[in-house]
Amino acid sequence: MKKLIYLFLTVLIVACSSGDDGNDNNYETYLEIVVNGQTYRESLVGFGYGNSSQDCNGLSSFIIPLPEINTASKRYSADILHFYQTVNFNEATTGSYPIKGEYLDDDCHLTLSFRLTENSGNNFFNLTDGAHTITGISEISSDNNDTEWVVEGNFNANLEDSNSGESISLTGSYRAVLVTYQD
Repeated sequence: MKKLIYLFLTVLIVACSSGDDGNDNNYETYLEIVVNGQTYRESLVGFGYGNSSQDCNGLSSFIIPLPEINTASKRYSADILHFYQTVNFNEATTGSYPIKGEYLDDDCHLTLSFRLTENSGNNFFNLTDGAHTITGISEISSDNNDTEWVVEGNFNANLEDSNSGESISLTGSYRAVLVTYQD
């Protein structure tokens, strides 16, 4: 009888512990960069709600901030702009999209803004060259009101210090969780 109880408890414990389906990582947003061989990564779990905006064609859009990376001397930040309505977002595909070194303002769908500043706040780096590629777009869930998406991409950026002329080249990747609405 003891063996039967132990067998039952073992089966029960295994069945209960395998209930985690791993969906928590569906909502992980991250920004990762590599500068001079050093990798920096910041992540958070949550939905991609951001500031309302318009895109370059006047369509309602959101600006979604990615997690900010702070080192001892520098701050790396990025945002991505996306369509507000699901009907417009549904047409998004993987491929090349714009990257800029300033804040987003009436930019086109899936433009990435990447900014580098000194923590002292005195020096700003200008983007001199870069590329941005969306590598994946996946729907997480949808209902009558909204649709949740994951957008993944990578980028490279060449930046120059506005005061000293120091140049920095870096590569990066990101994962953004965002929401579009049905109407």
